[in-house]
Amino acid sequence: MNNDSHSQLDIPINEKVKGLPGLFGLQLEEQAPYEILKADGGIEIRSYKPQTRASISITGEFKEAYKEAFNSLAGYIFGSNKTSEKIQMTTPVILQETASKEWTMSFILPQQFVAQTAPTPDDNRIHLEECPLHLVASIGYAGINNEEKINEYTGILKKWLKKRPWYIPLSDFKTAQYDGPLTIPFFRKNEIHINVKHIH
Repeated sequence: MNNDSHSQLDIPINEKVKGLPGLFGLQLEEQAPYEILKADGGIEIRSYKPQTRASISITGEFKEAYKEAFNSLAGYIFGSNKTSEKIQMTTPVILQETASKEWTMSFILPQQFVAQTAPTPDDNRIHLEECPLHLVASIGYAGINNEEKINEYTGILKKWLKKRPWYIPLSDFKTAQYDGPLTIPFFRKNEIHINVKHIH
């Protein structure tokens, strides 16, 4: 028996079972709380409660920037911080193109944290920030989150907003991803978010 197969057998059965729901897109993590103010088919206007985010900006092509940003933020919540504290994973993971080929990824921290009390990251590229109460227009889709799908669903959401001028866009698009890379693609949940302001 090789070392790889031996190490697989040594994994406690409860740890293996805990990983199964994620394969099928079942959300066990805390999710950022929000209230649905309007629903129109697959599009929603949501009010998100204030939240604390850990964010990092990486320059590069989408795939490479995504991987580097995710690994850095994952390291932070797994204990790569000044107090070696492990932080519960919260969904979704937010990704936004902030400049040409610069991507900012954010992990939303559990509700008990604020920027002043959250552990200080070891990676000084990560910054902690408070995000106040805000409105978001969102549209969801399944599958692998690639640039083609991002562009397709961003276009649909922007067209919907253009026909409803009482919702004023305050940001460019952001992607919200709820599942990890081990989730079966068919079960993966993704969204496009655009911050908006509602005028009467």
